[in-house]
Amino acid sequence: MNLRTLAVLGLLTAVPSAQPPTEGEVVLPARGGWNAFSVLEAGCGVWYAQVADLVPALAPPEVIVADDQGRVHVLTVYSGAWTARSVQPDGQWLALAPPADVDPRVPGAEVYVAGKAGNVHRIWVAPLPYGKFELRSVEIGHAAGEEFHAILAGDLVPHRPGDEVWAFAISGRVFELVPHGDDAGFTMTEIARLPGRVRDALLLGDRVLAVSRSGHLHELRATEAGLTDTVILHEASGLGRITRRPRTAPQQPEVVYVTRDDGVLLRLEEVGAGEWRREVVFVGSQGPRGVAAGRFHADPAVESVAVYGYGKRVQLVSRAGSAPWKVETIYAGPDQGHWLVAGELDGRNATDELIAAGFDGRVVLLARPAGYGLHGVAVDDGAEPAPGTRRPRVR
Repeated sequence: MNLRTLAVLGLLTAVPSAQPPTEGEVVLPARGGWNAFSVLEAGCGVWYAQVADLVPALAPPEVIVADDQGRVHVLTVYSGAWTARSVQPDGQWLALAPPADVDPRVPGAEVYVAGKAGNVHRIWVAPLPYGKFELRSVEIGHAAGEEFHAILAGDLVPHRPGDEVWAFAISGRVFELVPHGDDAGFTMTEIARLPGRVRDALLLGDRVLAVSRSGHLHELRATEAGLTDTVILHEASGLGRITRRPRTAPQQPEVVYVTRDDGVLLRLEEVGAGEWRREVVFVGSQGPRGVAAGRFHADPAVESVAVYGYGKRVQLVSRAGSAPWKVETIYAGPDQGHWLVAGELDGRNATDELIAAGFDGRVVLLARPAGYGLHGVAVDDGAEPAPGTRRPRVR
């Protein structure tokens, strides 16, 4: 049987070849008051990552990554020790959507992936005895002659109950997959055709923002009459990644950051209905392939966004109020970066953490030290191991 047949039969489950370091997190060199830990060695490029709640029985969010061999790894953490559970729905690289409850036939949220072979897969958590679980997968769609570089799941169609999944093909075609029947069947329907390859997309309220290799920033809205496409921006360079600034107050305007292939980072602030203010905030190495916004400083008023890419460095671009933007390098990897995502993975500080992944196959957790931003809190001076050592494995 080939990989596609095995995926359909749901026979591809645990894949033991990619695991976290067997003796605990590997401490890596970091800069700028950050700590860095290797939490997975995949043995091949890791192209996509998400930080999200997937396993209801576990309080911390999971780190979900997809690699060059068509594998998806779900990483769970317990007192600094990471466990990888893996599934291989495909034989070629896969793009990864954030978990969503698209299929009512499966309890809880599912993970949807699509990739180079033109296949779309649903992945779900299957409970096992003694509180354990494994990942299972099934192929739910295929588009001949296509590659999928982006896939998005969530409440994409506001007038319809439940969540949806859209897959963005290399030709510019957009497909919607809808559960159909009593088993694992889905219908796959083309709902739009955009002028270029969408490489990243995010859900922003009742709309989707998508960045394209053609240099377009699209605003897509699902209405009763169909999908509308408004071009917010068209740049002279291809667009690669997009992230949203977390809103800390309802009156705050929406802000997104968009990377250009030539190394420019754009800040776009929504100043009115359909009106966005464009600002260049950083110029760096060609080929930025990751961008993540969050709280990365002790002062929550400091605006900051992290970038990662072919320059091999994770860099933090920040400003306080109306002061000029500044940049600092917080991590330098051995190879090119491809994805960056922020999340709350270490409650011992007041800031978000970063997950960086790329060509070297290493998934890196970047975190501020214990006590950072927690004013008045006593901190154990031995809470963090020195670079080059390992955190002990806790069982």
